[in-house]
Amino acid sequence: MALRQEPLLRDTAWVVRASRWLPTAIPLSRLVLVIIVAAFVLAMVWVQQTQTLVRLGGEIQRLERRLESVVLERQQVLAELAVHNDLSRVQRIAYTELEMREPRRPVFARAQPLPPGVSFDLPLWAAPTQPLAEYPWWEALTREISARISRLAE
Repeated sequence: MALRQEPLLRDTAWVVRASRWLPTAIPLSRLVLVIIVAAFVLAMVWVQQTQTLVRLGGEIQRLERRLESVVLERQQVLAELAVHNDLSRVQRIAYTELEMREPRRPVFARAQPLPPGVSFDLPLWAAPTQPLAEYPWWEALTREISARISRLAE
């Protein structure tokens, strides 16, 4: 009978079997290399973030300058609008260039009550309309023709 040289796995303790799956110690040179690569990657990420911050800061400054110029332009337009909307200037232009005159006697229009269902809150196309009192001649003709066709089909 031959003797077995290797011990049976079931005879060994579970700790010994589990230790086979655990990683072994990393050599110092590899550990140093991993640390250097990690530091390099982190430095590149930091540089990229810094570049992004600088670029965004420049963009913000450019937009702030543009905003200031737009605000100044708006103020200038408002000042021109105030000058052009002066009542005496508007009257002078109306009387001279447009040849308008003041009315001799004021004319007032009387408002009639709104028809039922019509409101100023609705757009004009949504207001209800009254049905036609008489149908157009062509509608009566088409109804008569369709009635004759239906009678013939029966």
